[in-house]
Amino acid sequence: ALPTAFHGFRCSRASHECARHSRSPSKAMLLLYTCVGHTLPPRALRGAAHGAAYARPLDLGAAYARPLVLRAAQPPLLLLDEESGDINDGGISSVNWVTVDASGPDVEPTEEEGTSVMPLFPLGAAYLPHTTPVLNIFEPRYRAMYNDILFNGARRFMVTNVEPETGALAEVGVVFYLDELKEVSEQTQDRVKYIGQHRVINRVRLRRVLNPSVVATRDTYLKAEVEVLSDSDQQEEGKPDEGLAAEEAAAEELFVSLVDAQKSLGEEPRFTDAVKGSLSFARGTSPSDRGLWGTIGLWQQFLEQRTQVLGQKMQREIQSGVASYLSDNSLREDLVNARGEIRLQDLPPELIAEIEAIQRRYRGEVDALDGEPGSLRFQALLQSDSHRQRLALFCTWLRKEQKRLATRKSLQSLFSSGDAKGEGEGGAPDDKS
Repeated sequence: ALPTAFHGFRCSRASHECARHSRSPSKAMLLLYTCVGHTLPPRALRGAAHGAAYARPLDLGAAYARPLVLRAAQPPLLLLDEESGDINDGGISSVNWVTVDASGPDVEPTEEEGTSVMPLFPLGAAYLPHTTPVLNIFEPRYRAMYNDILFNGARRFMVTNVEPETGALAEVGVVFYLDELKEVSEQTQDRVKYIGQHRVINRVRLRRVLNPSVVATRDTYLKAEVEVLSDSDQQEEGKPDEGLAAEEAAAEELFVSLVDAQKSLGEEPRFTDAVKGSLSFARGTSPSDRGLWGTIGLWQQFLEQRTQVLGQKMQREIQSGVASYLSDNSLREDLVNARGEIRLQDLPPELIAEIEAIQRRYRGEVDALDGEPGSLRFQALLQSDSHRQRLALFCTWLRKEQKRLATRKSLQSLFSSGDAKGEGEGGAPDDKS
């Protein structure tokens, strides 16, 4: 759906493999794998590996370089709530985390009403309801988990986010229901055992981890007692909330205005006009009727594309800088191995500094754009206890993007008027002079 949803983006991923080449630094190829320092968003797990997002090889006619990835932590983005005047961070600070004590004893479930026991699969992403994720399974403990949920017929497990600094688990996650499991061990030389196709069917709260000791041993998968969550503003059938319907309509109007603003400014990438007819801000009930969750997913995909475009610009700038350096300098041949590779730390210090400076600048641009597709703000949405709360939080993001576009339009007009004035002053002389 991306070609019809976004304008100005073409996937340019290339193979990370290189043809045979000379060992000479002057004739070999230099491939710099760089990224702008973010983790993969949920949907990028479809056959991809974490940490390899948006990497492009750069053919510079020199020698291979080791993958260079800037792992900068994203600081919380502070937003001003126009109505209350309060400063907030887009919902990030509201995320609740559960710390698992690996030295603690294993416990039995409480069997309280509304709770159930299921496997727990921690993943560093916030998956959205009514999506259909694909996972590659290779770890022995998760191979065993899939065997167990197939044998007992449950076919479901909890997936929750992971706090990158502490390893704590997000209190609210989702339930994956296994639709299809393919064994691919023969095709992958047993590097991957299964490829699983799933549906995200519920949001759940993590009540307790039943076997915390396996966090340390990693002998098997975690098991958890969970409770299914439902929206606090869920209306009875036949009793629609007219006020909520008005808020949904206002949110849609805001989104459509952004699409128009992007088009008028020539943003790249941007949403196409075709998106307007497919937007929904309703509650959402299934993969075929995702409602607001589908629109949020579309926004997340847009952030992916925008971040990738920035990454490509960064690649071109690095390519230009390295090519310029190598035009006047050479690399020591003894530092290049038989495959034409050279370690990053063996590059000249001034070249390393230049590459890292470019990365930091682009990392700053991503932060300034509020464009992290894997941000914890999506976890905050997942944790929201009502459809109205999610709608309000999402609109906060849209209004910030609206302000950014308005600022860009003002600057564009300012420079345009300045150019026009300069042309007038430098034009043909007055006949009376």
